[in-house]
Amino acid sequence: MAKQSNLLNFMRKSPVQGRSQQTVETLLEASAQILHKEGEAALTTNRIAERAGFSIGTLYQYFPNRDAILVAMAEREQKRVLARLEAELAGFDPADPEPTVRQAIRAFLGAFRGRHGVRRAVLLAILRRVPKETKDVVSVAEPMLAAIEARCGAHVEPLGEAGRYVLLRAVAGAVRSAAFERHPMLGTEAFEEALVRLVMGMLRPKTPG
Repeated sequence: MAKQSNLLNFMRKSPVQGRSQQTVETLLEASAQILHKEGEAALTTNRIAERAGFSIGTLYQYFPNRDAILVAMAEREQKRVLARLEAELAGFDPADPEPTVRQAIRAFLGAFRGRHGVRRAVLLAILRRVPKETKDVVSVAEPMLAAIEARCGAHVEPLGEAGRYVLLRAVAGAVRSAAFERHPMLGTEAFEEALVRLVMGMLRPKTPG
């Protein structure tokens, strides 16, 4: 609920009607295509409106600036990641956390594999460009950790507030740093393995009794 409020704070008008929702989706899709085909430098509100087939006035009815569009794209990406996590983790044994953790990390990093792709361009732009105050909206590490906790909660000790904070910032921070640096390791199997070891190091099996 807090994330939805944050998003609406960046949007000028809530897309409550079907036509408004379609307008927002068209603007977001146009932004994604620009990022993929033309790069971040081309992502301006004028270019987005032109690509979407709307006037700049229509765009500003929903978004005050480019960063607000990136925030909306980030929330949409969070939903996609969560749906993918739920599908991929459904068949795993929660008594053995590592396969679950590995699949979660793999889903989290999936968009970064390979050198091209719309979703990869979107995520890299979000991680590099969105202002600091919106990072809680941007972080797709949160649904990953929530999925791990839901699947493994009966078999591992609770992380607690401090543990969750450290783990989320460690995983998201590593990915952000690699994105900022445009590091070629981002999305590789070695990067995935390092993140798996990081998460597994924080998960302690529950003691009997």
